[in-house]
Amino acid sequence: MNRTEKKAECARLWKEAFCDSDEFISEFICNHYCEENMLAIEDNGRILSMLHIIPFEWEGMPVAYLYGIATDKNARGKGYATELIQQAIEKVKENGFKAAFTIPAEETLSTFYSNFGFNGKYAVKFETTDNFDFGTGDRSKDLASVILFYSQIQLPTTIVLKKQQRSAITVTNL
Repeated sequence: MNRTEKKAECARLWKEAFCDSDEFISEFICNHYCEENMLAIEDNGRILSMLHIIPFEWEGMPVAYLYGIATDKNARGKGYATELIQQAIEKVKENGFKAAFTIPAEETLSTFYSNFGFNGKYAVKFETTDNFDFGTGDRSKDLASVILFYSQIQLPTTIVLKKQQRSAITVTNL
């Protein structure tokens, strides 16, 4: 799959999974998408499952936000998201990130993410140069689950994440 096809497939799956507007999806792909930071399981030119590793900074430390975790409705229940999350956690640790965050859209996802070590419900505020909403669209529901790779981190009530420049980390697609 070439870059253009991969972006189109990312947009297709994003729309199916999250029902976001074409404008929102386009804004993400144009301004924040980095092909090298998207983990995906592909089959016959289709993305079956994906997640994006978005580098942020918190309290001067590099942290990763696992964002846009989605699986095609016809490919669910096959362990694809599990495989991608496990690979993402390994990659962010290898690349020196001190923590990883995700925002579960519903309670069942909080339970699912806890299987990988994500815990808690911390209010999170995203700071980006373009004010892109990396959250749920409702600040009161932007509650992050966190996995710490550095035990001396003390988490505050509200976590402020500052977007790093779009840069690639070392990931490999499955």
